[in-house]
Amino acid sequence: MKQRGKGYELALLVVLTLANGVVAFDRLAATFLSPYIVADLKLDNAQLGLLAGALSGAVAITAFLGGQLADRTGKRKLLLVACTLVFSLGSAAGGFAIGFASLFAARFLLGLAEGPMVPVSQTVMMDTSTPERRGFNMGVMQMAGAFLLGAMAGPIVATQVADSLGWRAAFFISAVPGVILALIMMALVKPDRPVDHAAGEAPPSLLGALGQLLAIRNMRVALGVAALFTAWLVLQNVFLPLHLTNDLALPGPTMGKVLSMGGIAGVIGGALLPLLSDRIGRKPVVIGACLAGLLAPAAMLTLPPDSFLLGAAILLGWLPLGIAPLYCATIPTESVPPALATSAVGLAMGTAELLGGVVAPGIAGYAADAYGRGAVFVICGGLALAAAAAALMLKETAPRALAKERT
Repeated sequence: MKQRGKGYELALLVVLTLANGVVAFDRLAATFLSPYIVADLKLDNAQLGLLAGALSGAVAITAFLGGQLADRTGKRKLLLVACTLVFSLGSAAGGFAIGFASLFAARFLLGLAEGPMVPVSQTVMMDTSTPERRGFNMGVMQMAGAFLLGAMAGPIVATQVADSLGWRAAFFISAVPGVILALIMMALVKPDRPVDHAAGEAPPSLLGALGQLLAIRNMRVALGVAALFTAWLVLQNVFLPLHLTNDLALPGPTMGKVLSMGGIAGVIGGALLPLLSDRIGRKPVVIGACLAGLLAPAAMLTLPPDSFLLGAAILLGWLPLGIAPLYCATIPTESVPPALATSAVGLAMGTAELLGGVVAPGIAGYAADAYGRGAVFVICGGLALAAAAAALMLKETAPRALAKERT
């Protein structure tokens, strides 16, 4: 499909990167604030896992449904703006929680609005990018904002606000940037292209689209990798703050600074690994990164309570996060018909959230209550190995790597 020019490609990349960063900040705020929330609302490990599962479960519901709606109607811009606004309001709602049930409901609302955002953003970015920069652009869009604003600035800002004004104020403040970004997207994002279905065929139904996607081998493999490696990330996001503060006795602000190293890792990995995949192929990069995912859990099980060592371990051990755009967006969109591209990303995101974000935290929470939080990191190591094994079954999709195979 013809691109809309390099200037618009760059402008869109910046806007969607910032929007995704705001989403990540809002989403991760509860994780970074968990020591404060747990103490105030008297939550246990299982309830903490269920809170993460509430948001992830809602994303799982609307990611594929929203992607399918975007493919059928072509109303990508409208979906992006509307979801960004609702998401921001949902973030503020968390500040009014008076117990587990109300906070659970607020996080669920947040997830319902988040679901369609990454699938729609990624297919808009794919549509605008030149093939040679597709992996890089999609990687930067999903990871740079998310980890600069969400994972790097997020823990520092959230914990500082919580120390000064309370954890509820952090939720209220986190909603403001989303509203601003929604207005910017309304002004800058160009109108959608007309929906293009092959040979004038009607778009497939929800079940029809699901059946077509699951019939594609690469799609099935990508779903497996997405579920396993997302669980690897979610479990660490959920339980690391408590591990660092309660088990290793780090102060809250110090914990925030240690966790911010994951943001730097996500930015670096999110740019370099998709760029590398543009050069040497998606498959070897995904396999190698999954194996490297053993480092961070092993470090958390063995390192002493030294903030420098822990920060360095997270900085290096979270570089593999950069493959998230590959298994959730780039590989699926390169493996399916263009008319199902957003649905494919939505299905990958939904599967990742359902299995990695809903099922895994609940199981890990009960394991942590029974055997200690160290059990969570043992589980993470097993997830990294399983994801690498699944990635061995991928078929290469990178344009440059395929061109080399044909010569």
